[in-house]
Amino acid sequence: MHSYFRLSPSSRLRRPLTIFGLPAQYRNATDKDGFDKLDLAIVAYFSEEAREEIPAILGEPTFLISDKLKQLFNLYVPDLEAKMVQLFAGEKDSHKSCLYWLPFFPPVDCLHKSTERYPDGSVKQIVLDNAALPRAPIFRVGGMREYRVVVELCVAESILRRSPYGVDLTPVEVK
Repeated sequence: MHSYFRLSPSSRLRRPLTIFGLPAQYRNATDKDGFDKLDLAIVAYFSEEAREEIPAILGEPTFLISDKLKQLFNLYVPDLEAKMVQLFAGEKDSHKSCLYWLPFFPPVDCLHKSTERYPDGSVKQIVLDNAALPRAPIFRVGGMREYRVVVELCVAESILRRSPYGVDLTPVEVK
C-alpha cells in the first residue's frame, strides 16, 4: 500500500500573501467545464505593505502553486492543465511580482466510508479508501466541500528535497 500526504499551505505562515483582483470564477473553478472557460493567463495583485511571505502554495482565495512547484508537478503529471496567475505588488512604487498557477486536478471519489464529518458537512480528517485510489501521483479528493490535493510519497519526497517555502505535507490515513 502506498503512503499519501495532503499538500497545503504551511500553518506556520505568519503573513500569508493577500491577493486581490482575482476574478470570482478562479475561486470556484473546481469542475472541468468551469476551468476550461478561464483565460490561459491573468494578472492579479497582492499587498506588499505588510511584507507578506511568498509561499510555494496558496490556499486562499483559491489553490495556487508556484512556478517551481508546477515544474515539479509536470514531471509526475506531464499533461497537467494549469492557468497562469501573474501577481504584481499593488503598491505603485513596488516592482515585485511572482508567478503562480491554478492547476486542474479532476476530483477522485476515494474517501473511505469511515471518514468523519462535521455537522456542516466538512471533513474532520481525510481517510482514503485503498480500493478507490487512482493510479495518479497527484490528485484532488472528491466528495468533499474543501479543495484538498493529495500526493504520493514519491512526490512528497521530491517536494521536500527542493525545500519550498510555506508547504505542509500531512500524512493521510488509508484503509
